[in-house]
Amino acid sequence: MNLASSPPPSSLSPLASDLPTLGRLIRSCRLHCELSLLDAAEIVDIDVAELSRIEDGKSAATEALFKVLAGFGQEMLIMQRDDASDALAAVGHTVNWYEVMERRYPSRERPVPAALVLDCTTPTLFVDFDGTLHVGHAYIGEDDEITLDTGRPLLEFAPLLAELLEPYPDVEIVLTTSWVRRLPVERVIEYLPPELRRRVVGTTRDIKPRFSYVLDGTERTYVVSSYVYGKRLRHWLAIDDAVFGAAQFGREPGELVDHILLLDSSRGIGDSNALQRIALWLTEVHSAPHG
Repeated sequence: MNLASSPPPSSLSPLASDLPTLGRLIRSCRLHCELSLLDAAEIVDIDVAELSRIEDGKSAATEALFKVLAGFGQEMLIMQRDDASDALAAVGHTVNWYEVMERRYPSRERPVPAALVLDCTTPTLFVDFDGTLHVGHAYIGEDDEITLDTGRPLLEFAPLLAELLEPYPDVEIVLTTSWVRRLPVERVIEYLPPELRRRVVGTTRDIKPRFSYVLDGTERTYVVSSYVYGKRLRHWLAIDDAVFGAAQFGREPGELVDHILLLDSSRGIGDSNALQRIALWLTEVHSAPHG
């Protein structure tokens, strides 16, 4: 039996990012139907204790959960985070995925790198493509042709980066874009303007994050920090829309935070504040002692 003839008039986001949030959403649906816990459990044909556990954000049988969702006229969708962001925006909600991940894994322990001296002073910029050098996410077709889901030009902000770096010929670039996992590195580099191509010294393609980092959204930060410590880099900056959880990595708490520029994917480095931050980093690096 479907209890909900219309969506509950609630300001709650429909994103069930964890069990407590899922429980609150289900309780909201039940209250919208003006049902007691006992009556709702009887109608959807589950034990009242089981429904109570679900509403309290505790683990429960999957079958019971689906009975409850079906009974309240709700459906569960499984999709990529980017698509989920679009779906939420369509119904008037936004989501900060970093905050979601922080709530989901508040006390995760991170490995501490072994003691080492960061004695490589070459200024290094870690550069993503999607949400960084252009607005949108790439679709790589069967013929390996690349288009963006926004219809915007590929790497439209690359000339801005080239202009910023022009006075600093010693700055090197490491690509963090996921494109290198699908296409040959040489081809990915060819998408960049010549002024940036010559600066590329490597990619993070061969650094494999733990699955737990993939799940909590911090894999890009892990990959970048692994490259940094492996190459003993002292002066570096990562510009990316997916470098989440920087405070959780490093030899000391917060060590990486000042090296991370987490971008708004809808603006990339086209955002004036982002350009100012990169310019400031360039100035600081080139005024710092290199011994």
